[in-house]
Amino acid sequence: MKNKIDLLSVSITNRVIELQEHGYDFDFLLLANGSLLCMQTNMNYPINSVSISMIEHGYDFFGKCYKNIHAIETGNGERGVLLTESIL
Repeated sequence: MKNKIDLLSVSITNRVIELQEHGYDFDFLLLANGSLLCMQTNMNYPINSVSISMIEHGYDFFGKCYKNIHAIETGNGERGVLLTESIL
C-alpha cells in the first residue's frame, strides 16, 4: 500500500513539474475570502476573473490528504498552479 501512495505523490509532483515546463511558473493560494493570491507577485485575483482548469486529482503523501491540481491563467498573462483539497 505504501508504494501506491508514494506513486500518487510522485504523480502530483510530476504533473506540477510538467505544468511548469509549459509556462505555468506562478504559484497561487486560495484565500479564505475566495480570491486567489499569486505568491510571486503578491497580486490578488477574484476567482471569477481568472481561467481555472482542473488538471489532476491525487493523494498527497506529505499532507496525507487528496489534492487537486488546477492550472490558473490570469488576464495579465500570469499562468500558474493551484493545489487545493477542493475542486474549483
